[in-house]
Amino acid sequence: MYNQSNIILLFLVLFSSAGCSVSQTVNKTLSPPADTKWVNFEVKNPSQYTKPIPLKVRYISHECMKKRISGFDGSVVTEPSYNVIEVPMQQESGDIWKAKIAMTGGGTCKWTLSAVILGIEYINATHLGKDLVPGTAVGVSLAFDNDASRNGQYRSTQGDLNLSPKYYPYIRERNIAEKTKSLSLFGEEDFILLRISNINKVFYHPVIDELKVVKYIEPEKKIEGIYSEIIYPDGSVVSDGTVFPDFYKVEKMNIDK
Repeated sequence: MYNQSNIILLFLVLFSSAGCSVSQTVNKTLSPPADTKWVNFEVKNPSQYTKPIPLKVRYISHECMKKRISGFDGSVVTEPSYNVIEVPMQQESGDIWKAKIAMTGGGTCKWTLSAVILGIEYINATHLGKDLVPGTAVGVSLAFDNDASRNGQYRSTQGDLNLSPKYYPYIRERNIAEKTKSLSLFGEEDFILLRISNINKVFYHPVIDELKVVKYIEPEKKIEGIYSEIIYPDGSVVSDGTVFPDFYKVEKMNIDK
C-alpha cells in the first residue's frame, strides 16, 4: 500500500529533485497537431459518495532541455523539461465520466505524453461516521515512456486497458500530531503502476465494498511498545507495529449484510 498523500507528487514532479534550477524560460503551450493520436479515458464512478479525480497529465520535452545545479557536487546537469497539467473528466451519462489526452502535445517544445494518473476519491464521508472527512485518492498511474517508468516498479502491458480493481473503506484516526478522522479507500494496490504501449482506450471501473470497513487508530501518545491499532471488519485487532492493513485478509472475510 502506497503513501496516498504523496502519490500524485511522487509520479508527476521532476524525478531529479536534488538540486536547484538554473533560471530559464520554457514555453509550455500545448498545440496538438491535427494528426496526433488521442488516448480515451473512461471512469465509472462506483458510488454516490465518490468522484473521479481530474487526470494528472505530464508531458516531456527533449527539445527544450533544462539545466540545474546538482545538489551533490555543484555540477550543471542537463535534462528534459516537464509540463504537468490537470484535465477535468466530463460526466457523460449517469456514473460514466470521460476525457481524452493527446499523445503529441506539440508546441515549440514538441511536447510528448509521458505519464497520466487517474482515479477516484471520496467527496462525502459522513455516511460512515459523522466526524469523518474525505481522505486521499486511489487509482492508476500510467507511464507512456521509459522516463516515467524508470523507478522500476511499473509492470509492462500492451493494448487497451480494462481495469476493475476492488477497494474497501479505510478510516484513519490520527491522534498524535493532530486529531483527524479521514475516510479513504485501500486496495491490493492503491495506485496500479503500468508501463503501457499501443493503447487507444483506458477503462477504469473500480468496485467498492462498503460492508468491509477497516480502521486505523493511533494511540493518544507516543509510548514505547504501544502501537496503532488496525481493526478489521470482523472485529479482529492487530497492534504489533504493522503500518498498513492486509488486503487479502479483508477480501477473505465473510461479513453478514
